[in-house]
Amino acid sequence: MSYKNSTTLARQASEALHQAKTATEQAQCDDARSYAYQREADGLAFKYLALVAEYGEQHEHTLQVKAKWLTARKTIQARYPKPNY
Repeated sequence: MSYKNSTTLARQASEALHQAKTATEQAQCDDARSYAYQREADGLAFKYLALVAEYGEQHEHTLQVKAKWLTARKTIQARYPKPNY
């Protein structure tokens, strides 16, 4: 095997490893966010939608629950930031 082929193989292996690491980190972030959304935000989203149906979007209680729901989502996103690549 020539030096050129060895270098090419090493570069390809390095790229494959980087891609695998990137995919793993993205999957871990997605899984963590999904679990956190289910535990912390989805219930608020359902409550918000129920209040919209019952009282409308501009009702005071509806707006309070919407703010809590959006805050929960932002908190989760801050806790589990998406990897930058």
